[in-house]
Amino acid sequence: MTKELKNILKKVYGIDVIIAAIAFIITFVYFRYFSFVIIIGILLAALNFFVNALTTDVILSKMGKKTYVFLGSAIRIIITIIIVILVCSTDKYKYIFLIIGYTLHYLAVILYGLTIKK
Repeated sequence: MTKELKNILKKVYGIDVIIAAIAFIITFVYFRYFSFVIIIGILLAALNFFVNALTTDVILSKMGKKTYVFLGSAIRIIITIIIVILVCSTDKYKYIFLIIGYTLHYLAVILYGLTIKK
């Protein structure tokens, strides 16, 4: 993994921690039952982001075959779907809160993008 990629991941995860703390507090106050589901959504998105960054970096720098990127994405999507079904199968409202958490990770990515001064 390149130094630049490690730096990006570190900064995005730092923003994720702040967003997760704020989201947890707000959700715990108003929707206590779903507070951990939002955190699971953020963690799942962050894990997905890490695996995507790592596999893309390895595939493009060492293997050079872009078809493996597609295969890696398909596997990540299947694993994510399985985790979402396992977490949310008992309550349909958990899907909403998990998607909110998952989306909050992308807020962290956007905020990181706004801090780049290139």
